[in-house]
Amino acid sequence: MIEDPHKSEMGGAHLNGHAKGAARVVRQVKRADDKLVAFVEERPLVALGVALAFGYVLGRVMTRQG
Repeated sequence: MIEDPHKSEMGGAHLNGHAKGAARVVRQVKRADDKLVAFVEERPLVALGVALAFGYVLGRVMTRQG
């Protein structure tokens, strides 16, 4: 039998206090995603440069840690 991940032994009562906060976080993430998509559409070369620079720095940091 497949359980519904939104239900628990408590009947989901423990989520009532966090439902509004979760909805707000979802809206903020959606708004950030929309801004990112608009930025990439407006300035694709700048976005590519930023991604490459971030990848380079992340790679340098990870190789020093290992």
